[in-house]
Amino acid sequence: MDVAADIVTMGKPMGNGHPVAAVVTRREIVERFAETTEWFSTFGGNPVACAAALAVLDVIEDEDLIARAGAVGSELRAAIRAVDVPKIGDVRGLGLLTGVEVVDASGGPDPARAAGVKNAMRERGVLVGSTGPLDHVLKIRPPLVFGHEHIDRLVTALAESFVS
Repeated sequence: MDVAADIVTMGKPMGNGHPVAAVVTRREIVERFAETTEWFSTFGGNPVACAAALAVLDVIEDEDLIARAGAVGSELRAAIRAVDVPKIGDVRGLGLLTGVEVVDASGGPDPARAAGVKNAMRERGVLVGSTGPLDHVLKIRPPLVFGHEHIDRLVTALAESFVS
């Protein structure tokens, strides 16, 4: 994807349990905002939460987690596509974020089956959500520590959940 965001918001994960969030944007947007808006926060910039966020950013950089997420995510989607289950439609994603469309025999959305698969995966110790206008797309959002060694467990749970 050759897209550059105007504004990026970040929250929970960057504080590793500490309450912190951030907004990142281009200089010209910040300058225009500063010219037209007064902004103040009595709770903004908590030193402990900011230190935690900086430590998290250091780990992301030091361990090259962004590139790793791309490689592991691509392998995860390839493994899901290889599962021989006709109820799996489109498999898509970026980084570790992966969507798995659940379809019926005619290829149409199957929200009831998606709900069943989601619950069956939970029973197998794998948490996924669902999304989409009809709630028929499984939303797989592994943490950044998810590695190649975890793919088999997730894909096995997914395949078993479709047949249960």
